[in-house]
Amino acid sequence: MYHISVLTGRQDEDDFGERLRDVARVEYCPPGDEDELADRLHDAEIIICHAEPITASLLEELDDLKLIVVLSTRSDNVDIKAAHEKGVMVINNTSYCVDDIADHACAMILALIRQLPEYQSDIRTNSRWEFGSIPWPLHRVSKNLIGLVGFGHVGRAVASRLQAFGCKIQAYDPFVSEKFMMESSVRPVDFDKLLQTSDVVSLHMPLNESTRYIFQDEQFEAMKKGAMFVNCCRGGLVDEAALYHAVDDGHIRSAALDALSTEHPSPMLLKMIARPEFLLTPSVSFHSVEAVRDIRDDAERYIRLFLAGHYDELPVVTLRDNE
Repeated sequence: MYHISVLTGRQDEDDFGERLRDVARVEYCPPGDEDELADRLHDAEIIICHAEPITASLLEELDDLKLIVVLSTRSDNVDIKAAHEKGVMVINNTSYCVDDIADHACAMILALIRQLPEYQSDIRTNSRWEFGSIPWPLHRVSKNLIGLVGFGHVGRAVASRLQAFGCKIQAYDPFVSEKFMMESSVRPVDFDKLLQTSDVVSLHMPLNESTRYIFQDEQFEAMKKGAMFVNCCRGGLVDEAALYHAVDDGHIRSAALDALSTEHPSPMLLKMIARPEFLLTPSVSFHSVEAVRDIRDDAERYIRLFLAGHYDELPVVTLRDNE
């Protein structure tokens, strides 16, 4: 029987022991420091993890390890280069929670366009039940040009949903062909053009060294006056202080954020909470009962494919994917 270790401090939420009992001995390993993990995982052949760090030094201690299954679309918690050098396959789930994030992003976009946060705040704060108390004009959803920064799985799902509302979509993604975008009825544009012309800018891109804080003062200043901004992606893409100032000075109309650079209480977070122009949710865009079920179903299927030697059917993380 194979030995599988699941890195989790909440065994009650996982059922891999029951799912894989016919092919493996499954043990649950609570979080700990690296020396503790090396001792607990010393004979594991497969590791299932979420965001727990799998470093080069930890991998060096795990001579029996053959596969790491990351229960996420991301894999930046794993040292992919070290894993490849050691002959350990790493897989993640690129389809995980795509529908959930796309639904959440679209809900935020629609809420901003229809000025729901501002009117809700006006009712609660001022006991005012009156149209026109918000200074910005209220346009039909279909009259808004949506700019997507990134046109991967989530970006495409957002585009298809908003196209059903009649919105025109444009996108910037240097890794997706213009032909593919046009076949999806999406206009390919460069980054500057997207900023200058979009009524709503929504982020759908990975966080890496080339994209970290890609939105700062300069980018918000380049956006169309009165535009709206949505980030259901990664907090490290955005300088939230620059965004706050762009909203505060009236250049950006409103913003919706499900991801922040830091989600601990901070003066900037408290300032955004106090403003009706900001719609904030606490990193819930990825979550649903169905998403949790699906990622466990997929992980079980991937492990069984791996054990059967069907490696070409697995979503293997390459060194380029993690750059």
